[in-house]
Amino acid sequence: MNLPQFEFIQPRSVEETCDLLKKHGEEATLLAGGTALIVYLRYRLKKPKVVIGLKGLTGLNYLSQQKEGLTIGSMVTLETLERSPMIFHGYPPLNSAIQQIAVPPVRNQATLGGNICLENRCIFYNQSEFWRKTQGPCLRLGGGVCYAVEKGKRCQAVYSGDLAPLLIALNAKVKILSAQRERTLPLADFFTGRGEKPNILNQDELLTEIQIPLTEPGVGYAYEKLRVREGMEFPMAGVAVRIKRGENGTIEQIKIVLGAVGTAPIEVTKASDLLVGQKFDDKILEEFSNQAMEAARPVGNQIMNSEYRRKMVGVLTKRALRRAWAMTEKRESS
Repeated sequence: MNLPQFEFIQPRSVEETCDLLKKHGEEATLLAGGTALIVYLRYRLKKPKVVIGLKGLTGLNYLSQQKEGLTIGSMVTLETLERSPMIFHGYPPLNSAIQQIAVPPVRNQATLGGNICLENRCIFYNQSEFWRKTQGPCLRLGGGVCYAVEKGKRCQAVYSGDLAPLLIALNAKVKILSAQRERTLPLADFFTGRGEKPNILNQDELLTEIQIPLTEPGVGYAYEKLRVREGMEFPMAGVAVRIKRGENGTIEQIKIVLGAVGTAPIEVTKASDLLVGQKFDDKILEEFSNQAMEAARPVGNQIMNSEYRRKMVGVLTKRALRRAWAMTEKRESS
């Protein structure tokens, strides 16, 4: 499938990029690594008149360790993060999560900002233009129904980014820039929960930086992912956890964030409220697993059965918690 016609502009500064976004409005789209956008263009899911390339923005390609934590420019590639000693030694579960994304040639092009800003996916939407014409447009394409849910009047396209759930578990923040202002907010607040517009970015705004706080002593974290194939596959479900071990071996803090089972990453707040302060054992694992399954909201918009994906959230939660708790024990003994 050929690409549609569009004007390609490659700005040399963030300020110029914001000015172009303001000028062209909804007629423009951003090109970062291109691993997702090129597919969208070929399938005619996007038909922009202007494509703004970000490869020339060297000011967004940085990785820096500060006393407050790690700061990462949005144009840093996943391969750069995967190979970085700062990530490998300082944030090993993040390195592991990156390695689960697609395959090396894709990670060589894909960027951290692009992974966070992924469009929501749906088996009824992410198809060729010819295929979509056989059943008429869904809500996301201007139609009147969501095909993933019978008589659905709300777009249920699922957020399938791998890194956002883990970064939310780590209390990461993002910096957003426009021609008028700059703002920093928790990554958890970046997502709208709306399938047709997954994040809060306005048309003239650009995600410029991701900030990851320093990991406290006694903290462990992990990410587990369900997928059809080992490579080149978006998650069918994902679970990220962050857990802090108390001095007496109890759970002092816990955060569980689900991915690919809803229109945005889902934090399992009920589990955190009820089970902090208890001993880490099989009974607690079962409780957390049940709470995670209850919070998951999968629908029939992926290749795998939605009920199977929901049950696998429970399995992944147990796996991630065991890995994260083992990390806290290792840190305590070192």
